[in-house]
Amino acid sequence: MSLVFGFRVKNARKLFLSAKSQARKIALKNKVYFIGNQHTYPLCMYAAAKLHEVLGMDAHYDMIEQFSHAGLFSAKPGDTVIIFEGKNAHNACLVSQLKSLGLSVHTPSIKSGSKISQVIFYTFVSQVLALNGAKRKRLTDCYFITEKKIRNVSSSMIY
Repeated sequence: MSLVFGFRVKNARKLFLSAKSQARKIALKNKVYFIGNQHTYPLCMYAAAKLHEVLGMDAHYDMIEQFSHAGLFSAKPGDTVIIFEGKNAHNACLVSQLKSLGLSVHTPSIKSGSKISQVIFYTFVSQVLALNGAKRKRLTDCYFITEKKIRNVSSSMIY
């Protein structure tokens, strides 16, 4: 972002502490779905990638509307849905309905209209979720390090 325009992050420490606190309350179970809109959709992709790389988890990402049309149909009771978007009436209705299906739904958010602050916050949440998951599993290395055969295929295709 800083390559496109100049900006300053206000209260980065406060954003991090809030992300850390909210991420601590999220238990990643079964399949994990990150859903968001507009500027948060790429962060959903990033969050899923962190869970793939660090934990080897089955994680997905979608736009909120697309999830309701497609991804939702592969969700099972006990799966985790994390919504990367501020709280609003539409999301409150979605959360209620997803919970009625037996899904574990989380809506980490901050009270800031600043898109930059939101991007930083959800980036922190993504990183802390992966870190907390690794701590819970008592991992000493990331999944992509321990899975040498998979890493070799990845490296051969990328490099």
